[in-house]
Amino acid sequence: MNAQPKSGVALAARYAIPFVLLLIPFWMMRINAVVPEPYLDEAFHVPQAQAYWAHKWTHWDPKITTPPGLYLWSYVLCAIALFLRGSPTQLTPEALRATNVAATAVALPLRLQTLLDRLRRVRNTRPSGAWLSHTVLNICLFPPLFFFSGLYYTDILALLVVIEAYNWDLKRSSEGGFAPLSTLVFVVLGLVALVFRQTNIFWVAIFLGGLQVVRRLRLSSKRCEASGFADIARAGWKNELYDPFVSDASIADYFKASISLVVVALNNLGSVISSAIPYLLILAGFGGFVLWNDGVVLGHKEYHTAGLHLPQMLYIWPYFVFFSWPLLLSPVVNLVFPKSLLPKFIDFGFPKKQKGLPKLLTALVAIPIMLAVVHFNTIVHPFTLADNRHYVFYVFRILLRIHPAIKYAAVAVYFLCAWMVISAFGFTTISTPPQLMRVPQTAARQPEPVPVPQKEPSQKKAERRKAAKKPAQSPKPEPISFDAYAKIQEHIAHRQKQHQGTPQVSFVLVWLAATALSLITAPLVEPRYFIIPWVMWRLHLPPQPTPLVHRQRARDATEELNAKVATNMALFLETYWFLVINAVTGYIFLYCGFEWPQEPGKIQRFMW
Repeated sequence: MNAQPKSGVALAARYAIPFVLLLIPFWMMRINAVVPEPYLDEAFHVPQAQAYWAHKWTHWDPKITTPPGLYLWSYVLCAIALFLRGSPTQLTPEALRATNVAATAVALPLRLQTLLDRLRRVRNTRPSGAWLSHTVLNICLFPPLFFFSGLYYTDILALLVVIEAYNWDLKRSSEGGFAPLSTLVFVVLGLVALVFRQTNIFWVAIFLGGLQVVRRLRLSSKRCEASGFADIARAGWKNELYDPFVSDASIADYFKASISLVVVALNNLGSVISSAIPYLLILAGFGGFVLWNDGVVLGHKEYHTAGLHLPQMLYIWPYFVFFSWPLLLSPVVNLVFPKSLLPKFIDFGFPKKQKGLPKLLTALVAIPIMLAVVHFNTIVHPFTLADNRHYVFYVFRILLRIHPAIKYAAVAVYFLCAWMVISAFGFTTISTPPQLMRVPQTAARQPEPVPVPQKEPSQKKAERRKAAKKPAQSPKPEPISFDAYAKIQEHIAHRQKQHQGTPQVSFVLVWLAATALSLITAPLVEPRYFIIPWVMWRLHLPPQPTPLVHRQRARDATEELNAKVATNMALFLETYWFLVINAVTGYIFLYCGFEWPQEPGKIQRFMW
């Protein structure tokens, strides 16, 4: 999808992407028409933004838990609009929702595309009208993200500022050296990210910092060829890093990579600390805020106390699979079914090592831990089963109220979903390096000696002078051994995967750490909290694999178009699936309201 489209159909589809994004302002206009008054959390956010507009900077609603970044964003945008066009003079809910739409429909797609191009190491040379890719469109249509784009919530801006910080972090890394200006901008953006949501600390400091440390370790180390735990640990002290690609990794490789990262980091401690300084500054700023505030959240502290809520790292996997099954279905079928049963149009040619269901060892390690987490740490926040306006309310009624065994049976679902989601980092195809053919060797017949007649002495002298004038022939090169050629092929495949930005085990470890820290400290289960983990997962998925039948060079425009459609069919299915979810949940929110007996005459609405 990153190549310049050649066919008229592909070009038309590319130019259609920005027009599909017009669904975001259309969604806001429908909300404004049907729900003109602030709804749910908007009842806190809208008055606070209006207080800032009236320059009441010391006013603060004690029920608001997040910092004032959203209100400052709206103030700046509305002040610019007032200067340019004389309105708005008052910040109505419609005007404030429009500032969220500006972030979702304009700023977020542009910055996502820049980040995606950097991650996939491609140069975006498409014309301006076709600059956005299908992947970015689908991220913007992600149902929880799309839904809250039309309301005045903090989630959109919290994501946008993290994406912008990520862009600048990659920019300063690509510049090399100290890059003082880019580093300063990144640190400022990292601190600004905390002004929108406190949990952003785990993404701008832990996630980005972890990735930066891994990049530094890769530059200062060699690939580790060992396979045993002890050998990998010893190789780490020799600056050899064990970090396989996800497609080649087993569960044991995640433990091996963890050991290798720790040992290599200790062996390069000074380099690690120097590369982590910008992230430590952001952490220090966050620590200062916590000390000043006497806690993480600003208001409603009695209902948002930080604790250990490990099941959040179980709920996230079905969440991902529910929304992203179009991307997972065909590759998982490739992993599970033998090649003889695979239709050609979805056969991606995954290597045998990658195929199959999760190994028994993986299940024996993961499932008991998941069962223990469910048994000892299942937490139900008072808000979860007290508010039937959220879809999570009905999910927990199924898990907890129908039968006590259901929450334990769900562990099998958590396990399989986690396997699919993490395996998706390895759903990639690369061009096959040239194969070395084995040619049977035959014993060369030695020519029989031919008797040479004796020559006169004068003839011998002339021949010796003639032979001395001929250049010496270079020795015939030895043929490349099969072991050496296999190493060459492996190196080519490794470089191809690196060029595509295919994730390695170290990335998964860093992503899991940031996701866990941002979720397990939250007692409340809300789909909004999973948005940033899903976006980071979606951005780092490798490009869609191409079926084997379409992987040869296309001979004409029709075959080229068929290959593009086959490769990107999962993206089209993802778009249709998101559009269906958005249409259904949007219709339910707008037109399927109900009343609570204790609040007659007030319409309650279903939402994420």
